[in-house]
Amino acid sequence: MREERRRAERQPVSARVQGMVTWEIATALVDVSATGALVEHLHMMRPGSVYQVRFVAREAVVDLACRAVRSYIVRQQPSGEANELVYRTGLEFVEPDAGAISQLLAATQA
Repeated sequence: MREERRRAERQPVSARVQGMVTWEIATALVDVSATGALVEHLHMMRPGSVYQVRFVAREAVVDLACRAVRSYIVRQQPSGEANELVYRTGLEFVEPDAGAISQLLAATQA
């Protein structure tokens, strides 16, 4: 069994939250904590790289700098005549803005 390394407990997201990484990679928020988030997307993100991420939930729009900590393929899905790879990436908030993170956490709860 793997040892838990997170500094803050992740909360599953009950509301649908969309995101955009560097305004090019569409994401869906899977879970979130005070120190990071797990997102699902169709394009590879490189662990160690820093990305600008915009989360949109209800009436909240939150922009955060995030470092990709890990990224992995979770499934394939049909796309036309081929299949697309669906990734999940664990993000760590870089120089987090406590107000922005509080706003995101509040917006993700139903």
